[in-house]
Amino acid sequence: MEQEWRASATADAVRALRDEQFEEMHRHFAGVIRYEADSRRLYILWRLRASGLVEAADKALHTVAEGLEAALGHKPQLIDLRVVTAEQAAAERDYPKEQKLMGYREAAEELGVSRQRVAQLDGNHPDFPRPIGRTSAGPVFTVESIRSFAARWDRSPGRRKTA
Repeated sequence: MEQEWRASATADAVRALRDEQFEEMHRHFAGVIRYEADSRRLYILWRLRASGLVEAADKALHTVAEGLEAALGHKPQLIDLRVVTAEQAAAERDYPKEQKLMGYREAAEELGVSRQRVAQLDGNHPDFPRPIGRTSAGPVFTVESIRSFAARWDRSPGRRKTA
């Protein structure tokens, strides 16, 4: 018995898309298509029907490969493909997995700098993590992303010593 599934795919190193390319992709994917120019990544989310996970994954891979080749004229590098049941997708949407989060103040404490310095890093440092969201108080980051940045951040010259 067939059931509904949600598929998502991410393609990397995609050049800017023309309107006709978006239209061609919408013929293959009845869903959401988003292109991020700064990262040159293409994100696609769509629905499909299949009797099981293996069939759903096969259909998703075939659909994304065929749709992108038709729209772009080549097969871009896929870096992510995910297939879940419609029920699982709804549960993840309605009850997301809890994450430890921090804003500029907490990030400043973690990095041993001022909030203003965190704002500078956020705007200018190429390796600073992207926020997962924004509130009226400012951007929100995962604790994991800030700690990962802290571990690889070269503060020189003038690296601060922490106690």
